[in-house]
Amino acid sequence: MNRSGCECEREVVDALRTGLWTAELKAHVESCVPCRETRRVAESLLHYAVSLRGEQVPTAADEIWRQAQMERQAMILKRATRPLIFMRLLSLGCVVAFAAWLLHGLSRFDYREILHGWALGDILPGVAIAVLCIAAGAFYMLHEGKQQGVFDVVS
Repeated sequence: MNRSGCECEREVVDALRTGLWTAELKAHVESCVPCRETRRVAESLLHYAVSLRGEQVPTAADEIWRQAQMERQAMILKRATRPLIFMRLLSLGCVVAFAAWLLHGLSRFDYREILHGWALGDILPGVAIAVLCIAAGAFYMLHEGKQQGVFDVVS
């Protein structure tokens, strides 16, 4: 295609987009054949673009792409939360093991020494505070996991 263009064609297209026509540009378009043709083609393309703007319906490929992206994000999230779920279960196991060890230790404890000695004031409050903290942490972890559905992801 060998076509001689005009220097004002770009200004004609810009004027069509913005709707700002100067008197000189209108006079030039009337006298210049390439600019008149540019105006005619650009107007038809702008009308076509406006009609397409209202008809934007996602195609099947768009839906498949979006679905694939959502599945990809879900898989990334699942992969990222696996270590967190493992650590939560591991800490819960540690709490249970500590509670079992503590109960076993208390069952072998000589209570006569508590009644006669200094151990009542020193050991028992410390053990009570530790047990309360562990119980509160375990309750918080179990309660939070059920609220967010974290334990459902493991299966």
